[in-house]
Amino acid sequence: MSNIKSFKITAKKMTLRNMIELYHSCQNVSHQIYIYSKKSMGKIKDIIDFETYRMINPDSEYVIVIEGKEAKHIVNRFEKLWSNNALLKG
Repeated sequence: MSNIKSFKITAKKMTLRNMIELYHSCQNVSHQIYIYSKKSMGKIKDIIDFETYRMINPDSEYVIVIEGKEAKHIVNRFEKLWSNNALLKG
């Protein structure tokens, strides 16, 4: 059964390195990633989509939605990393 979990992230924390780490974590378990800004949304099919979306929609924060069996685990892991300032520097 598929789970859906979301979280907010500021643009400052959404570095290229953090996006790559999140993308690979989701792809390793075949999960879907969606990203929302104030004016639009997109389904992330590859890492280039992730960076392109961020460049085209330069908002102060985004909502990222993960869909899949391990969605809760992935989101919890990244929220913990990002909230503890243990961010990967881009």
